[in-house]
Amino acid sequence: MGWKAEAERAFAWFLGANDLAIPLVDVDTGSCRDGLHPDRANENRGAESVVSYLLSLADIRRFAQLGEERAPLAVRA
Repeated sequence: MGWKAEAERAFAWFLGANDLAIPLVDVDTGSCRDGLHPDRANENRGAESVVSYLLSLADIRRFAQLGEERAPLAVRA
């Protein structure tokens, strides 16, 4: 699996591609739950989770704009 597919798979975790099939991010507000309990999402929405989601979103959007199967410089190093 290439780097782009792995990045998309990791980002999808925020959107519900996780063990519980529960979205952790609220795309309308940009808030993001802190993680998963064995049976439910953690309802805390700390700054670290929001920042992690937003940085991931920025990277996914940038990767989509590249439009080619090549790793960004930071991944190639």
